[in-house]
Amino acid sequence: MLDLKGDTAVYLLYAHARIASIVRKAGRDVAALARTEAIVLAHDDEVALALAVARLPEAVEDCLADLSPNRLTEYVYGLTDAFTTFYGSCKVVGAPEEASRLLLVEATAVALRAVLGLLGLAPLYRI
Repeated sequence: MLDLKGDTAVYLLYAHARIASIVRKAGRDVAALARTEAIVLAHDDEVALALAVARLPEAVEDCLADLSPNRLTEYVYGLTDAFTTFYGSCKVVGAPEEASRLLLVEATAVALRAVLGLLGLAPLYRI
């Protein structure tokens, strides 16, 4: 139940805290970046993460159609798994693609916070 790996609430909260840490380390205003920069998906893991983020509306619709909150937990676990893969293969802070990747990381955080909120969990920004 408290494992930092696998399909647990702690794993999801840890993933959000890790994302928040990346944004803090970058020291950039992500909202300002969103007004001037675009997300460029050049790496396969960037594409996979972007597709995972984009599936949020479908996951919510599936949850509502079936009245099955486990649809949301399955979605958010897949999202965090895609993020972990992305972060393992794509440098964010200090990379030439930093602005684009920070926007992708923030989009992931927004989706993750939305699902955590629907599940009644408050996101953690530090662990």
